[in-house]
Amino acid sequence: MSNKLFGTDGIRGIANEKLTAQLAFNMGQAFAVSLNKDAKYKKIIIGRDTRVSGQMLSCAFVAGLNSMGFSAILPNVLPTPALSYLTKTLEVDGGVMITASHNPAEHNGLKFYDCNGCKLSLQKQAELEEIYFNIDSYLGCSPMEVGGMGFNDDLLKLWVDHIVSVLELKSLKGLKIALDTANGASYAVAPYIFKMLGAQVICYNNNCDGMNINRDCGSTHMEQFVAECVANDVDFGFSFDGDADRMMTVAKGGKVFDGTDLMYIFAKYLKDKNKLIDDTLVTTIVTNCGLEHSLEKLGIKTIRTQVGGIHIQTEMLKNGYNLGGEENGHIMVGDVNSESCGITSSLFLLKIILDTNLTIQDLLKDLQRSLIASSNVYVSERQKQEVAKGALNDLVNELEAELGNSGRIVLRPSGTECLIRTLVEGDNQEQLDKINSVLENAVKNI
Repeated sequence: MSNKLFGTDGIRGIANEKLTAQLAFNMGQAFAVSLNKDAKYKKIIIGRDTRVSGQMLSCAFVAGLNSMGFSAILPNVLPTPALSYLTKTLEVDGGVMITASHNPAEHNGLKFYDCNGCKLSLQKQAELEEIYFNIDSYLGCSPMEVGGMGFNDDLLKLWVDHIVSVLELKSLKGLKIALDTANGASYAVAPYIFKMLGAQVICYNNNCDGMNINRDCGSTHMEQFVAECVANDVDFGFSFDGDADRMMTVAKGGKVFDGTDLMYIFAKYLKDKNKLIDDTLVTTIVTNCGLEHSLEKLGIKTIRTQVGGIHIQTEMLKNGYNLGGEENGHIMVGDVNSESCGITSSLFLLKIILDTNLTIQDLLKDLQRSLIASSNVYVSERQKQEVAKGALNDLVNELEAELGNSGRIVLRPSGTECLIRTLVEGDNQEQLDKINSVLENAVKNI
């Protein structure tokens, strides 16, 4: 096994193959060891999404914690941002979310949080990995110090009350809203919140069986949900992924709006209200350049990081910024959550629409996107590593020169799957498609 477990968002792998119960047990021990020196409570909160492997991994992780003298609180199924909030709010030393987010049901993962509800820093991740790979050198606790566990399904309401209170969203009465919960972590809480606020709710993909999470549904498979939104003439549709940390929007008539649209709307609204800290949005290197240019005209600065929520969160925390996000629908509204949250994004969007009495199209009339061509190319682990090492850098530089000053290329390995993502941006679609095709073939034949 390679001495590198963490990707762009925690540890991921196919359950019972890469992500085994033994790995979870050892990682539970390692997390306890890493926290032990500064632990105030010797207690961790552990949540999960609806995957069939979630209970196995949760039990194994808890056993690892217990063997090192730490106890666990288990609120069972809940969205990742709720786990993050509860980690910050409760008397615990850290949190773990067992989820593989938007990935298929056979995958699972471990996301780690410190006592402030923030993802572990890259340094802390490296330290945790080091302990994990040397876990046999650490002794467990004595028999009378073994930790315990407690289940509490009521904790989720603390998070619900928090986001509704902070957003100050009074009522959604009169709105017809469709929700796609991806048979995942938001299957119960999302419809509960929208109904509580008075909306008429139609819910799709909330019949979880542990094996259908993200299957042809959710924010990465929008086709059927869009058709249902149109057929039922809903005012808005919101599609979440398996752990509800991202969201895509469907407007009346079926047009889909992504994270780039949300970042523009949220940044402009917060600036207009003098609430956008340092007039700055934090996003990543793959975000459309048109967003940056459009926000610049409004006096809003854009800071770019590497891809992954950990990099956005790190930049936001370092400088106190309160808005960050990605095109895929991960949006961090720092005044509400320290983690990206699809439900928060949907409620915040509705608040803005109700406050301004404008449609989404009206709110986006001055956003001008650059043209793009992009692909996801599935590869072997060897091919992925070759690209990561820069095997195609010369080709990228050559093709980028063809684009001139008006374009750019981003070629990067996925942090969660065995695939390479290509992005070509510029002002001539025919040229972009041609260059992207060249990149695809180069990746496949590396």
